[in-house]
Amino acid sequence: MIALALAAVAGSAAAQTNVTVYGVVDLGQAFVKSSGNAAATPSNNQSTVGRLDSNSSYIGFKGVEDLGNGLKAVFQIESTVAPDNTGAIDNNRDSFVGLTGGFGTAVAGTLTHPLRAFGAKVELAPAAAGFGTTASLTGAIKGVKSGADDRAKNAVAYVSPSFGGFTGTVAYVNGETQKNGADQAEARSFQVAGQYDNGPLFVGAGYHKAVNSSAAGTLGNDNADARVYRLAAVYTLPTATKLTALYDNTKADTDVAGGYLKRNAFSLGVAQSFGKNTVGLEYAKAAKTKTEAGEVANSGASLWTAVYTYELSKRTIVHARYSHLANKDGVNYAFYNNPVNNGTTNGNGADYTGYMVGLRHSF
Repeated sequence: MIALALAAVAGSAAAQTNVTVYGVVDLGQAFVKSSGNAAATPSNNQSTVGRLDSNSSYIGFKGVEDLGNGLKAVFQIESTVAPDNTGAIDNNRDSFVGLTGGFGTAVAGTLTHPLRAFGAKVELAPAAAGFGTTASLTGAIKGVKSGADDRAKNAVAYVSPSFGGFTGTVAYVNGETQKNGADQAEARSFQVAGQYDNGPLFVGAGYHKAVNSSAAGTLGNDNADARVYRLAAVYTLPTATKLTALYDNTKADTDVAGGYLKRNAFSLGVAQSFGKNTVGLEYAKAAKTKTEAGEVANSGASLWTAVYTYELSKRTIVHARYSHLANKDGVNYAFYNNPVNNGTTNGNGADYTGYMVGLRHSF
């Protein structure tokens, strides 16, 4: 049924010369395990298991219609594909419709907001996908995802024209429902960001604010607020050496009167290309979580990831990686994508290790 549906859409798209069908199939043979204090949390010690990981495989349809006078209509429909799981399709990726012209671009739908884009920009793993990405720490607080590295559903956004490499972005995310509790307020969020992308240098700064957010609510109060400040930079040297850095400051309310959780995190990366080969190493660290009462003991974590890619062609690469995430005894950060779950729930103090070899083809 899926094949027939795709054939029907592709046939319709072929009749319109302004529509493109595209996508990625990326599968990797992975081996992962967890370890920790067996006496305190026996489930933290899970033996190595093999698994086949899909690393953000997807299919998409995008197009543009020239409306005249420099105005164009744009659209995109993009869905995750799970080739490791019967090819199941889930329409949870960027899908939108909008207008673009000399004024900039305005779109509405499910969108990658600017802070998420900053995180992907500095990531060395292909397409910022798979386990071991630095978002595991920079995109979470005390092991709970902050939302800064997730796509925004029910969103509207405006991106300015480029002024010598500088662009600005504003986005608003509708909550569409009211949270429970005395406030009976709508959950919503917005982002404001600016970036400079010209030649070898990229620099970006952004702010994310979530009101009555579910992400903050998982830390305590259903009507909690959260905010994120993020800075990102990438510079490529004439020697084909790529340097990356990201700083993230996240704060989320809790259900304690005047209570909050706050932490700083950062990532650093370096990648060297020579011919068809690229080797990279990145490090991320989440500092201790702070509350209104002070620092939380043993609440930090660190992550190392080594990446290698080889270009078989412009569209096909072989990639390999090794990642190790180490938690202090009072916290449980996990891999942001494809976390380790060998059948038992892990607790605080778990460490996660994974290595993988994969093949990525773009079409």
